[in-house]
Amino acid sequence: MRLKLRLRHKLVLFVIIGVVAISFVGLLYVQRMQSLYEQLVYQQASEKLYLYSERIEEKLAGIDKLTQTIVSDPDIQKGLKQIKYEEDSLETFHAISALKQKLFTFPFHDYSIESIVIVDANGNEYLAGSLAKAPVPAYTADMISTAAGKAGASLWMGGGEESRTFMSLRQIRAVQNMDLQPLGTLIIRVDADAMVNRSSRQGNGYETSLLIQDGDEPVYSDAEEVAAVDIPANFRDKDGDEEQYHMLSLANRKYLAAYSTLTYTGWTFIHLVAYESLFETAAAMKSILFVLYGCILAALIWFGLLFSRSITHPLEELTRKMTKVEKGDFASQRDQMVKTTDEIGLLNIDFAKMTDRLDRLIKENYVKQIHLKESQYEALKAKLNPHFLYNTLDSINWLARRNGQQAISKMVKALGDMLRSTISKKEMVTVREEIAHLNNYLFIQKFRFEERLQYSINMPKDVHKLYLPNMILQPIVENCIKYGMDERTGECHISISGERFGERLDIWVADQGPGMDAGYLEQANGHADGEGIGLRSIHERIRLLYGDDYGISIHEGIDQGTIVRISIPAMSQGEEAE
Repeated sequence: MRLKLRLRHKLVLFVIIGVVAISFVGLLYVQRMQSLYEQLVYQQASEKLYLYSERIEEKLAGIDKLTQTIVSDPDIQKGLKQIKYEEDSLETFHAISALKQKLFTFPFHDYSIESIVIVDANGNEYLAGSLAKAPVPAYTADMISTAAGKAGASLWMGGGEESRTFMSLRQIRAVQNMDLQPLGTLIIRVDADAMVNRSSRQGNGYETSLLIQDGDEPVYSDAEEVAAVDIPANFRDKDGDEEQYHMLSLANRKYLAAYSTLTYTGWTFIHLVAYESLFETAAAMKSILFVLYGCILAALIWFGLLFSRSITHPLEELTRKMTKVEKGDFASQRDQMVKTTDEIGLLNIDFAKMTDRLDRLIKENYVKQIHLKESQYEALKAKLNPHFLYNTLDSINWLARRNGQQAISKMVKALGDMLRSTISKKEMVTVREEIAHLNNYLFIQKFRFEERLQYSINMPKDVHKLYLPNMILQPIVENCIKYGMDERTGECHISISGERFGERLDIWVADQGPGMDAGYLEQANGHADGEGIGLRSIHERIRLLYGDDYGISIHEGIDQGTIVRISIPAMSQGEEAE
């Protein structure tokens, strides 16, 4: 049976199950860690010792190669022979100087070398480097005899008075003619601390020490507390254990001892880890585990809060969106992405779709209103261009010409040409065609007003081929005739001119009437009565075609009257407004 729990109850149940599961896993982890931790530490110590021993062995081998290079060097061989067989000659003096200079040509810093000493057959020392940490003299008879016992082979020594130094001994023998006569002894002292780098104490989290032994004799120790402790020689053979680590009791302290013997020098490297430090680390691990457990509990509680917020926050966001839509803000809804796909996320998506569709419907209604205005404009224009009027006027024209009435014929012909222009369904006409239509209109008005109507048209030839919307000049000129009469003389002076400015065509229609309010276009009733189409309608038509940067503007004349400026794009043949 499926439990019918409320959402907050499900959340509490989820947290409880999570805490129980984490607690159970934590207990198992602690039990398992107690059995594996010690083995892990043993293995880590052993592996680290192996890496250290390998690195030190490589450095010792490199120094041995250097000693081989030095003892076989032709200049050193020649100088030592000269010193051995001709002790007080001038050539011997030069040989000693050359020998000292030659020693400084060999590398020191690559191998942590403190000094290079050559002892000739007469017991004289030749030094390169520093003997600040070495005794004086730089050699003993035991060193010379020990090196001689190796018959030219390399020998490594350590411990004793120079506990912080490794020494490489090699007898120098004559290699020319392979007579192998002893010529001297080479002694190289190496800084043991620099070679070991003292890094065996770092990075483990517990106390460690390094001992190096040659058999049962100590060679080096990096910790004073275990330097003087005697390690049992048989600790490596306990119980036949093949593992490379054991437990030792030294100076009343327990140590984990891991060892490795170098095949190159025969030295044994012993890595000691204080046993009590292991328990300290384990205690620290337990403390860390409890802290981690507390963090997990806190994380689970925090996660529960986040889970609850993930449900309530989208609902609050949806409420804010509804408030914005209520205020008419539709655009901001499209910029907000829904990050979840659960039921609440789908609700947000559906609301966004609804607001987007509502926004489109509002915009479509706005466009329909614009189209309605254009239809009204077309209806008004259609009142001026019925076909039957043109046919009737054509008949009147022929009748007037037959009866010799030339004035009537010309007037009727001009009116017929005007009607022919209005019958045309072309939206765009050339400036030349618009001027021709305007001339016909003014010709007819001239019969009415006679000399009281004076006009001039000044259009540069370079604009005649440009296109403009059909019948935008005639309504403006009609307004000039209707409202632009001079109150004193009763005359009407109209000037039509135009000029191209780059991608813009400006046409000016000026009169000398009483003037016109510059804010006429902003008035609600900015349109003319039946005889013409209002300036506002033409202004809105141009802006609809070309954008808000174009349209009609009204200015005061220089002396008096009104100047109407028409601004449209300069369009050549074949271009159309979008």
